[in-house]
Amino acid sequence: MERYKVIREIGDGTCGNVFRAYNIETNEIVAVKKMKRKFYHWEECISLREVKALQKLNHPNIVQLKEVTMENHELFFIFEHMDCNLYDVIRERSAPFSEEEIRKFMLQILQGLVYMHNNGYFHRDLKPENLLVTNGIVKIADFGLAREVCSSPPYTDYVSTRWYRAPEVLLQASAYTPSIDMWAIGAILAELFTLSPLFPGETETDQLYKICAVLGTPDHSLWPEGMNLPRSSSFQFFQIPPRNLWELIPNASLEALDLIKQLCSWDPRRRPTAEQALQHPFFNVRKWVPRPLQDASYSKMNEPSELSNHNSFARKLVRKSITLWFF
Repeated sequence: MERYKVIREIGDGTCGNVFRAYNIETNEIVAVKKMKRKFYHWEECISLREVKALQKLNHPNIVQLKEVTMENHELFFIFEHMDCNLYDVIRERSAPFSEEEIRKFMLQILQGLVYMHNNGYFHRDLKPENLLVTNGIVKIADFGLAREVCSSPPYTDYVSTRWYRAPEVLLQASAYTPSIDMWAIGAILAELFTLSPLFPGETETDQLYKICAVLGTPDHSLWPEGMNLPRSSSFQFFQIPPRNLWELIPNASLEALDLIKQLCSWDPRRRPTAEQALQHPFFNVRKWVPRPLQDASYSKMNEPSELSNHNSFARKLVRKSITLWFF
């Protein structure tokens, strides 16, 4: 660590403290993460999940690990420096983001996630604090809970900050997939529109209630595997109807609301992958076009009809008795 001069502390987490520093030889500004636990062998260091993941992952939207060093049984990670995290950006906003701004954020996050998932890792702790931002560039950070897709269950159930935790994790599933990252992406997307969390639970039980209050209560037809998870038998699911997302996120377009609905599906198998999410019309609105109905039964559309009053585009769709489709 002789080559680095600490400027100030910029973060304090469960596993370590993060400092802004600079390289004395090059004057490069860096972020130094000092781990709180002691390390006595180099093998301990290189076997850490964060080190193993970041050694394999090299992408413009994933934070770069420059160096790992140990000194006096203390372990330091040297990262590229980023100005702030997405939580700070959201907190300091005085007005909502435009949809184009949100689209640019989400495009970068999903591009990093596609690369990560395709290279055999899922993050397990996606949240605004772990998305770093500099001049509009977003990078995924903090891989302390990252898992290899091929690693064997059971997995620990304490993953992700509660507000972004997928329901199968809350219900103590012993095995899960990268779809838990996609649930978090849906919650983050909604938060970028409202500047507040979509599911702000105060406890794990309250978190499940908050999810039910938005999505409605799940059942065997909606999510059969979920009803058999360990905690499902002890958790009392009250019958709650789903809310209209346009009431909760009135400034979002139909495309954005549809993507949030897909990402925040109770059943993880129904959530799009990161690659599939990038193909959604939210990222190319010209793919989402009206088509005349062939059957009057289509007049009662699933999500679009529920959203029909939230903007003029939706109202036009209902007046002309049309639905939305892809081509």
